[in-house]
Amino acid sequence: MSAKQRDLLLLGLGSLALFGLRLGARDLWNPNEPIYGQAVAEMMQRGDWLLPHVNGLVFAEKPILYYWMALAASELLGGVSELALRLPSLAAGTAIVLGSYVLVQPYAGRARALASGIAAATLFGVFWNARFIQMDILVTATTLWIVLLVTRVADHRAARLPGFLLAGVVAGLGFSAKGPVAWVCPALALFAYLASTKRLGELFRWEVLAGAATCLVVAAPWYLMLLLRGEGDVVAEVLYRQNFGRFVNPWDHQAPWWYYLESFWVDMAPWGFFIPLALKLPGRNDGERRLALLSWLWIASIVVFFSLSRSKRSPYILPVAPAVAALAGEVALRFMSGGLDRIRKAWFLGLAAAIGGMFAVSGVIVLAAAWSRLPQAAGAVAAFGIAALIVGGLVGFDAVRAKGRVALPISVATATVVLYLTAAGVTLPALNAVKSARPVCEEVSRRLLPGDEIVSYAFWNWRAEYRYYLGRPITNIFGLAPLAAAWTGGKRVVLFVEGEHLDEARQVIGEVAPAVVGRVGGGPIYVFTNR
Repeated sequence: MSAKQRDLLLLGLGSLALFGLRLGARDLWNPNEPIYGQAVAEMMQRGDWLLPHVNGLVFAEKPILYYWMALAASELLGGVSELALRLPSLAAGTAIVLGSYVLVQPYAGRARALASGIAAATLFGVFWNARFIQMDILVTATTLWIVLLVTRVADHRAARLPGFLLAGVVAGLGFSAKGPVAWVCPALALFAYLASTKRLGELFRWEVLAGAATCLVVAAPWYLMLLLRGEGDVVAEVLYRQNFGRFVNPWDHQAPWWYYLESFWVDMAPWGFFIPLALKLPGRNDGERRLALLSWLWIASIVVFFSLSRSKRSPYILPVAPAVAALAGEVALRFMSGGLDRIRKAWFLGLAAAIGGMFAVSGVIVLAAAWSRLPQAAGAVAAFGIAALIVGGLVGFDAVRAKGRVALPISVATATVVLYLTAAGVTLPALNAVKSARPVCEEVSRRLLPGDEIVSYAFWNWRAEYRYYLGRPITNIFGLAPLAAAWTGGKRVVLFVEGEHLDEARQVIGEVAPAVVGRVGGGPIYVFTNR
């Protein structure tokens, strides 16, 4: 086994451990996980792998790739489960880590590639989204591999036709994951890079057309099948409204233009704080200069593009993560080898010490709040606080002692991994007690009688956590007259009402005491019966 193969094996195994530890132990949490999970469950129940439904309604917000991956995982694991539903994200996260290594290695060598792979795995945004059900992690993986394959041709003389054909396959998969944005992200990075190096001609070759044709062959079948089935409105929703409409005239997630200037530092922590030190680093060879230019343009073009949209969510810029990892890996290696100038070295020490201090202070805050704010999960939350306090102190200690400074990047990475593993293995599963709908649904299930009619009042159409964990259809009612008809009808009714609509519902149901009261995420839920 070569050194490169050994590195990739270790990175792959490490990623699977980091992203996969107790992956199915955490329940589906709002806002989106129960929706996607219920869509997969209903597709399997219907035997329809073409069109997602949630609560019996067509759910056309996202293309099909995630659903197909989750359905395949569910078939392999014997049914829909939290683990099966998250395996696509786990796979994408691992592909990001491995791709970061493969991207960097020909530009800057094995050590830099390994550092970049480790940085990619420990970026908060990658870790978090590799353990959640959502599509942006898939787009991040496809963006990285498209850029990797095209730059292999442009910068490293790889064979053109195979390179662009493979890039076309990946681009088709990306389009099947989240639509046009999966083309926009790599196109922005590559166009900016090739334009800045005066090589736009690389994009005007017949091999690129062959890659584009391959992309269409991969991406088009689902849309064509929908059109043949008469589902043109679904195609319009997925392609136009959820992309162009959301970009220029959003109905949710509106934020000011500078939103990503704040969220970037959270999602790219801890390594994002170090990348300003990579600006104009002296002593780079030609490959390192090319990689730095590509990385900066990659970050800038995507952040600027999404800043122009009125709809903003932090995962939208997750595709910059590999570029952040590439720059952070360079700074970390330079620090360890003594290759940073005095000012940059001082900044690195200060940033690392600040990160250690942030970990430690966070640990104190978590410990102080564990029993007062989250008594149901106090022990598990306290475990995270203790871990943060310890690793933060160790990072700070290494930052101030001379002998520990060389290994300071390793200390930061190790501390981050310890916190992630503690969160994944202990804390997050315990928070099901306050974040998940499962406890409420289990209590309701114990009270259900044969023939009960289960209804909800004024729920969002896609509210799915109760439907998923109850395993029974729930009819959603809007308006007081339909609620009165159900409540006074001949059947026993089990009624779900969220706290914000309780006073309104009481105009019909009166002051009857709730049979079950719970708290799911940030709000209360009340369950009533009419007899």
